[in-house]
Amino acid sequence: MSTKPTANGREIPWLDAWVRPVVRLHPSPGTATETDSHLGGPMLWPRDEPWPHCDGARHHGILDVTTEMVRGLHTPFAGCVQLYKRDFPELPFPDGTDLLQVFLCPILHEDHWGPDVRLVWRKADQVTEPLTDRPVPALVDPTFAFQPCVFTPCRADEYPMVYEVPRDLVRELEIDPDSWPSLEDASKIGGWTRWYAGEPYEMECPECGTTRVQLLALAADETECDECDQPEGYHVVGWEFYGGSGGLNVLVCPKDVHHTLKLVVQ
Repeated sequence: MSTKPTANGREIPWLDAWVRPVVRLHPSPGTATETDSHLGGPMLWPRDEPWPHCDGARHHGILDVTTEMVRGLHTPFAGCVQLYKRDFPELPFPDGTDLLQVFLCPILHEDHWGPDVRLVWRKADQVTEPLTDRPVPALVDPTFAFQPCVFTPCRADEYPMVYEVPRDLVRELEIDPDSWPSLEDASKIGGWTRWYAGEPYEMECPECGTTRVQLLALAADETECDECDQPEGYHVVGWEFYGGSGGLNVLVCPKDVHHTLKLVVQ
């Protein structure tokens, strides 16, 4: 469990209502098949279904490649993460689905200064003729490149960062924001978003107004986990955000995961 916040050493009675379950994924280099949960391995995809592509409307130039060269570039998404319900029942699978697939456009997108993401929820046993020749992006920002990994998950609980707590409660309890514990770097399912380069904004679902919650976080680093034996400084994924730390957070509407998602690079 993450460190329990206090109000200048005093227990906060309503805080336990803010606890969220989290599954830390602990990715480590390894080989997986299309029938496994993994990061960066082969995706289970139907041969007769179009592979996800990015239209490039929000692409931004990378390194020595100008914005003009990448804007509008129609490029296939990279297969990023695959999560089966049998391994991660905590995910909010819509009725009739048992597989979440996360695709990533590994070119900088100017609206959130990170890669774009596409979520696909499907029923795995309906894929009777899998695609074997999977498209790969022709252009990849090396900042967003990653290596194939498998997971060694552990379960825990998390408390929010102070930025998630209503400001009137912070003032009422005379909480010093600097004394409120932060969250650890971790790739995880659920839990709370680790804010450090900004604060929550536009969290309302544009379709229904419900506050969006974190579905998945993909971190550049893994800090030591109190719930298991993973070592301090655990770093295997290979990508970078903000010069080597931080991560990509995917937030969804808890009423309908098909509503517009929100991406936060922190």
